[in-house]
Parts: sequence; C-alpha cells; structure tokens
Amino acid sequence: MRNFDLFVGIDWSGSKAINTKSIAVAECLQGGSAPTLLSDIRSRASVADYIESLAQQNRRVMIGIDANFGYFHKVGQRHFGTNYQAQDQWRIVNEYAREDDNFYAGGFFNHAKFAPDFWQTGTTPDWFNADDLRRQTESQCIIDGYGHPESPFKICYTKQVGKGGLAVQRMAHYLKEKLGDKMAVWPFEDNENAKIVMSEIYPRQFLMRCGHGTTKVKSLQDLNKVLPYFKSNAMRDEGDVTDHDTDALVSAAGLRYLCGQEQTIPNTLVRPSMMTEAARRCEGWIFGVGDKA
Repeated sequence: MRNFDLFVGIDWSGSKAINTKSIAVAECLQGGSAPTLLSDIRSRASVADYIESLAQQNRRVMIGIDANFGYFHKVGQRHFGTNYQAQDQWRIVNEYAREDDNFYAGGFFNHAKFAPDFWQTGTTPDWFNADDLRRQTESQCIIDGYGHPESPFKICYTKQVGKGGLAVQRMAHYLKEKLGDKMAVWPFEDNENAKIVMSEIYPRQFLMRCGHGTTKVKSLQDLNKVLPYFKSNAMRDEGDVTDHDTDALVSAAGLRYLCGQEQTIPNTLVRPSMMTEAARRCEGWIFGVGDKA
C-alpha cells in the first residue's frame, strides 16, 4: 500500500443525537508535527462532508474510524446472503435505515428481520456469547494484548459499539456512491489509486502500545506524555479536551506512526498473516492488529 500525506483519527458514535461530543476528528500531516483537533466537526453528517472535501484535495489521506465496517460473517450470512461482501452489508443496512437522519441506523437494528441478533436492552440474553460472536480481528486484538473490543451485536448501555458500526456502514455506502474510486475502505477494496483510504481503528490499541494502559487520556498534559512514543511533537495547551478528543488525537498520531515515512506501508500491516478471506471480504480488520504475529 502506498503511504499517505495526511492521517485522520475519528472517534465515532452511534448516538441518535445529531451533534455530540462523542464524535471527535483530528488530523496530522506526514512527519512529526503535532496532531490538530477539528473541534467544529461533531456530527456524522459533518464527518461525511469533511471526507468529501478531502477527496477534492491533491493529497492521499488515511482515515481511521473507531467503528466496525462489518461483523461476524456467520451472522452476516443470515442477514445478507451466503456469499455477501461488506459492500452488500452497507447497502442493505442503508436500505432499511433510509428514513433515519445523520446516518443513524435504527430502521435496521429495530427491524423484525435483524433485531433478534442484537442485544438491545435488559440483562444478557441467553443467546449472547461474545466469544462465539467475535470477528477474527477482535480475537487477534485480544491475543496481541491491545484490549477487548466490545461486540458489534451489543447495542445497549454505555459500553456498546454496535450502533456506531451500523452508522459507519451507512456512511461508507453514501461516500462510495458520492466518491466512487476516489475512496476505498480497507481491507475490502483495492486502494492504490484512491485519494482516501478509510479503515477501522481501535484507539485503545495505541494507548496499549505506548504503555499507557486501559485508562483514558483526559487532558492535553497527559496526551503530551503519550505523543512522544509516536514520534510526534507535543500539542500546545489551548484549553480543555474530552477523552473523545484525545482518542481522536492519539489515533491520528498512532496511524502516522504505524505507517511510517517510507513510500510504502509494511505488508505486515496491510495483509496480516492471519487475515482470512472472510475477514478481508466481509468482517473487516482493525488496522494495526496482527502486525507482530
């Protein structure tokens, strides 16, 4: 994979709210400059507008979003057909949720056809076993020691990512229709000629890599203790930040660090040896996971 001129980290949300501080976007240029927080982008629709604007620029951009572009393929086969690909999932999720604004996906996960496969409320359902529902990249993330990603099929309470994943799938469908081959979503699509490459990320991975551990980074002072690991300059202290902001900031710097400064990105990142065909075609992969195996 060819390297990039700009790296973007996005902390994402599946909230029904239009604007939310749970969404944060940060970017950093190739090199060692400090990441920058784009504090005016706080909705999924404004994220999509921002990505569209990047496609008009003359530079290659890597965007990491804290959201899953696919889920466990055995459930996916029930929902989308035996030989489905990720793009089929995005299209069908969007079709059922087309009445929802801001890429919300309630029309999908509340539909009688799909709702039984999502833990939506109450105590843990008898059928829900996170170990049995994990994507390969989630299992490898645990093996690598980068943390335990939440199941995309859990869409209740605070520690849930499922709604955000379905929302990002709707956005991916929208952007592919708008941008075509100018944008590719890794690892599903060929990306050598794309201006923009989007991938799933897991911000905790970057904090685990630098030895910070599982606790959130809640201030710029603490963030500036983390950034040197990623060969990044410190940020100027210009006010308060949330842990969503710092997740985006460290992800932008972390992506740049992983990709390096050579013309091409290490193949251990682009095609981890344990990535199966099911992961490449429909489940997706967390960028950076499996690079040490």
